[in-house]
Amino acid sequence: MQHPDPTRSSRAHGWALPALALVLAVSASLAPEARDKPTAAFEAGFETITEDEVQAYVEFFASPALEGRDTPSTGLTAALEHGAAKLESYGYRGLGPEGSFLAPWRYPRELEAPVADECSAGVLHADGSSAALELGVDYVPLPGANGAVSGEVVFLGFGIHRPKDKYDDLRGGKLKGKIAMFLSEEPRHKKVLDGPEISDAANAYEKLDDLEDEGLIGAIIVRRPAAPNLADEKQREKAEPTPAQSLGFRYTWATWNDQNVDRPKAAKLPAIEVSVAFANELLGEDVLELAERMDKRAKTERVDVEDVTLSFDVKTKAQPVDAHNLVGFLEGSDPELKDEVVVLGSHFDHLGMDARGRMAAGADDNGSGNAALLEVAEALSLAKPRRSILIAGFAGEEDGLLGAYAMANEPPVDKGRLVAMLNMDMIGRGKANSVVVLGADKNRDMEDALERGDDLEKTGIRKIITNKGGELWQRSDHYAFHSAGVPVLFFFEAVPISDNEDYHTWRDVPELVDFEKVTNTARLVYNTAWILAQDDERPSFE
Repeated sequence: MQHPDPTRSSRAHGWALPALALVLAVSASLAPEARDKPTAAFEAGFETITEDEVQAYVEFFASPALEGRDTPSTGLTAALEHGAAKLESYGYRGLGPEGSFLAPWRYPRELEAPVADECSAGVLHADGSSAALELGVDYVPLPGANGAVSGEVVFLGFGIHRPKDKYDDLRGGKLKGKIAMFLSEEPRHKKVLDGPEISDAANAYEKLDDLEDEGLIGAIIVRRPAAPNLADEKQREKAEPTPAQSLGFRYTWATWNDQNVDRPKAAKLPAIEVSVAFANELLGEDVLELAERMDKRAKTERVDVEDVTLSFDVKTKAQPVDAHNLVGFLEGSDPELKDEVVVLGSHFDHLGMDARGRMAAGADDNGSGNAALLEVAEALSLAKPRRSILIAGFAGEEDGLLGAYAMANEPPVDKGRLVAMLNMDMIGRGKANSVVVLGADKNRDMEDALERGDDLEKTGIRKIITNKGGELWQRSDHYAFHSAGVPVLFFFEAVPISDNEDYHTWRDVPELVDFEKVTNTARLVYNTAWILAQDDERPSFE
């Protein structure tokens, strides 16, 4: 879920459960009770929504390998491609270019990005041999750390200079005129610097300041795979290391809903980030094993890289970039109603990484919603509803519902065919038997579909809260569709959101997600989607 926008206003609308009962009584008198009788195909779909699968999905989306799923990023692309593979296996087809499941859209603001034809890097060996580095594979620029440099390389641990904290990777002198090679983050040791919390000493730009003061001329940063995203310190120490990730440029740095935020700094030296594979080749040893030794010993290691000159020239600047949404289509079973479409969505993006190396795992926000979305997508593929289904995985939600607006304004099907939209965002915290649903108080037909869905099959949800949370109405992807005239419901975990102290922090990890609650909510969404996809009449927009 995105941060609140103080320029927008919202107003809470609510109805009490007795009012809902009255609406149900009236609607039931207008149509036979058999209209909501579950079919065998519906039941087969319902049975596929399981807690084990939900957990596996949440752990995947929150994995350090996805590096916080910033928009755009290689981690987000991997998340979208995972969703695409699942949808294809369930029988959906892509509505992107040439049948792709990924639909491109242009990010509305320019972002700092590499100027590819002005970036180069290479190594020259003492024997006269040389090798060029490949942009996006071996190296990427550090945002804003522009310039050209050439020189000898010295490995300086984590590149941290904090003698007052009794940790100094730069001690030993003889550094002037050299290029520093160091690991991102800081030693993972409970007695170093701030212990389990990554300190401000890990900030890459703070490191560049100290390197310049010591007379170094540039830096190459080895991007260490993010630490296992576990809240418990003992479990984190026992966890297996995260595999090395693909090297992608980081367009933005994460900011937090927390006072522990670094202020933006300008880069003092030219710098690039390099892959673990290139670092191993340059250093002549396994740099991750070296990092683990420093973790355990809480002592730095220095290595002078002999007989090699490293050169690089890099430039980044603000420029247009593209992003993608996930779009999967399941054709309805009714010859007439299949031309109408029910949209189910969740946002696949999150906040990414900060300059210290802290990762926004986004297990609840929105690994939980993504898990539910893919579980419901599988169930609907077996249920074979009358209307067609569009599964949407949005990017750019955290930046202002950008992907959702891109799709709502120019949907992959004719806008007039969109019957309703159900959105799942942050559904993994709070009581397992309750859920907040926004939008029901604004639309009688959607209110009716929700209550009928609740009665269709037992979901584990006993309390549906519809008269609270109005302050969140404009803060997730459903609002883009509401603005386009499509009836919507927004499924959310609990209110007030301030009760979730881990919201938009690096502490939003799978351990803290209630997988039972996610599963229960997914079942309610499935039931409601089935009602909307089966009814003879489409809901009106109010």
